[in-house]
Amino acid sequence: MSLIIMVRSRLTTGGFAEPVVSDTAKTLSKQGHRVILLAWDRTGKNEMTTATEWGTIWRYQEECPLNNATVFARKLPRFLAWSTWQILAFQKIEKDIILHYHDLDTLLGGVFTSKIGEIPLVYDCHENYPGLVEGAVSSIVAKWLHRLEARLLKHCHGIISAGPANYARISQMLELGTKAPFSSTEEEAFEVMNLSQRDFMNSKLTRVGNVKRLDAYPMRRIESRQKTDTFRLLYIGVLEKHPSRGIIETALTVSKMKGVQFDIGGFGTLVPTLKKLETKIPNMKYIGPIHPDNVPLQTIQCDAVLMALDPTNVNNRLSAPNKLFEAMAAGVPIITCKELLMGQMVEREEIGLTFEWGKWDRLKAVIMKMMFDEALCNGMGKRARRLAEKKHNWDFCEDRIGSLYKFVKKNAAIDA
Repeated sequence: MSLIIMVRSRLTTGGFAEPVVSDTAKTLSKQGHRVILLAWDRTGKNEMTTATEWGTIWRYQEECPLNNATVFARKLPRFLAWSTWQILAFQKIEKDIILHYHDLDTLLGGVFTSKIGEIPLVYDCHENYPGLVEGAVSSIVAKWLHRLEARLLKHCHGIISAGPANYARISQMLELGTKAPFSSTEEEAFEVMNLSQRDFMNSKLTRVGNVKRLDAYPMRRIESRQKTDTFRLLYIGVLEKHPSRGIIETALTVSKMKGVQFDIGGFGTLVPTLKKLETKIPNMKYIGPIHPDNVPLQTIQCDAVLMALDPTNVNNRLSAPNKLFEAMAAGVPIITCKELLMGQMVEREEIGLTFEWGKWDRLKAVIMKMMFDEALCNGMGKRARRLAEKKHNWDFCEDRIGSLYKFVKKNAAIDA
């Protein structure tokens, strides 16, 4: 089988891969491949290499803030050059290599390395990157990134998309190139959500989202969780100012509520602010960075998961975030925003409650409704878990990844 060399420009708590990256690597390892992840450790503090259950993480160690686009853009070429150098060194001793580059910030380096090394390239597109950074950079830069991505896609041998909106967007870019729209519509995203498993098999483009491995969320733990007198609202994830996830606003909202505990986990530039707020808001607690392996238990032990995203950011509005699928796998209801694509899904499937972004009094009303209607919460949680078991779990993704890699290897052999 092949040596899969992944490249990722960031890591999560402790210098480990994010859940979807780790799950993809586990699947590839299970299918007989060897996996190495070349990743940028932006803290510069973790070990150079770490062995995992699926392969090895090799870290490029240089400090770089997560939310400073200028510094990141200046330092990114050195990381990409380091990655290319490592890959070309591996090529001297390995004949069967497939590159797997994560997100647009690494793709230019991936295409360059693929060309000079004549190595097949898989592009793993986790989000609408131009849409994500719009606001942090000018609209001119965001549109330039969109056109760049459209041009680079034709040089990829296989493409993995995350959410349904992103899948629709990339499909249009493959067909229309730089003339494709900046983002897909909600109608197009819902069409993708209605596609069958076979529609994602045996082709250059497939969809692998943030869905979870259900064995990490065992039913015995879900059924044995203890109900307490305090309603525990949970958010674990990135803690950055842009694009907003409503963390500060939610903390201020619950500060005036009795019987509610808001626990926040993760890392980012909001952490100092949260630590200050923690001293003033007794029912809000920053629980620190959470290792990915500990997220399932934390989620199972909460009463609701917060997934509030500013819908003015196009990536926020159309994405399918981790929080949604963590809550579904844990059998826990979701609190999210009406304007989001996934907010509409939450309402339709009755697996949580929604409020309008910016109307924090409505968030308070939603929390109170969940607090005082235990039967409602239990019903939403059970429906969420059933939906995860039926449609939204990693088993479907394993088959799609296997099919994509067979497609890539087959076409690489034909090209050779």
